[in-house]
Amino acid sequence: MKIRKQFLILSFLVVSVPILCSVFIIIHTYVHSPNRYLLEGTVPPQKEDFPLLTDKELANLTNSLKMLPQEVEAVLCRTTDRKIIYSTIPDIKAGTYMSREELLEYASQTSDKYFYQFTRLPTIDSQTFLITRLSLKRINNEKKTRTYLKILFAIIIITFSSLITILFITRAIFEGLNKIEHSSTQLAEGKLDKPITTENNSSKENEFTCIMHSLEKMRCELLEMQTSKNRFITGISHDLRTPVAVIKGYSEAILDDVITEDAEIKRSMDLIEHKASQLEGMIETLINFMKLNNTEIKENLVTNSITKLIIDFAKYVEITGKVFKRNVSTDIQLPKDIRIPFNNQLVHRSFENLFSNAIRYTKDNDLIEIIAYTNETEKAKSIILQIKDSGVGIDKKDVDHIFETFYRGTNSRKEEGMGIGLSVVKSIMDTHGWEISVTSQKKKGTCFTIVIPY
Repeated sequence: MKIRKQFLILSFLVVSVPILCSVFIIIHTYVHSPNRYLLEGTVPPQKEDFPLLTDKELANLTNSLKMLPQEVEAVLCRTTDRKIIYSTIPDIKAGTYMSREELLEYASQTSDKYFYQFTRLPTIDSQTFLITRLSLKRINNEKKTRTYLKILFAIIIITFSSLITILFITRAIFEGLNKIEHSSTQLAEGKLDKPITTENNSSKENEFTCIMHSLEKMRCELLEMQTSKNRFITGISHDLRTPVAVIKGYSEAILDDVITEDAEIKRSMDLIEHKASQLEGMIETLINFMKLNNTEIKENLVTNSITKLIIDFAKYVEITGKVFKRNVSTDIQLPKDIRIPFNNQLVHRSFENLFSNAIRYTKDNDLIEIIAYTNETEKAKSIILQIKDSGVGIDKKDVDHIFETFYRGTNSRKEEGMGIGLSVVKSIMDTHGWEISVTSQKKKGTCFTIVIPY
């Protein structure tokens, strides 16, 4: 679950729990309150003596009795003469006479349907009874009580579930933060050999697991960079040591008069100059590689004709192939002038690099092919450029690594270089949003394929 959703749920539960607790307290108080069983609106005891009441006073008393709630039925009986002076019970008529025993008998007979309440109203010289009744359907709250209890039980369950969910979400968030802290500390301390554990269950994917995946990817990249760095230091030390040793050896030989003949001195100086130029070229290549910045390249892309660039490159290949005694075949099938944004200098340089590798790993009269054509599908249009050769090919174990920085394959170790040429080509292709891939078979040749979308 996403952290955003977890925080929303957490916020909702934090607000809901106090509300649920308040509702619980209100319902619990009401269920256990005896006041809900009491009858309201009964007439308070009167100080007047009913026999001495005037008609007006009797009317006022009657009006007061009428103010009782509609569901409450009442009878007012004067015990001195057993006269019913007021009644809202259909079976007992006002003005009739009933003794106290008759009233009690009637109440007993109907007690299965009504709840009766007897109140004695003392007066000056007589006693008056107020009898009120309410239907048991009105006060029978057992079903409601059970309903209330179910509601209370549900509230308790929801509250405890909410609290458990809050604890679970809080624990998940803190565990995620602790893992991130531990993993980032591990990276900061340079402990790259230990993998960062990530959650493989897609149902538990969230922002924390994404960060963990990113940290693991960063760890792998840092480890690869460290490996490349060590490989580079080893390789560059070896590559730079060779010309330096030659320059130093011949210089010492000349200074120590080991070489004294003019012809030998001249040959030594030529060799020293050649190695110095080689050393300068290696340093220049290294500096250019370090300056290669993908952001700066993207900012300097200019819309040009990629068709013209490929045709010019094919012409260059044909001329250069003759110089190096290679059979060059070009097949450029681009039916129209296609213009896209690219860096002309860097793209041409990358094409030349691939062609130079084809020359380097082929022999006299071997075949090098340059093929270009368009490929159109429903989803995309692209130019396919292939640079093939029939040379020595690439070992299967090296194919997956040839675009890595400072990696030198089995065949390339016999040649001069630092193993950054193809990595530069890959970087240029990636910067332009193009794709480059390679297929090769040992002793049968190699094919580099570049996909240029337009």
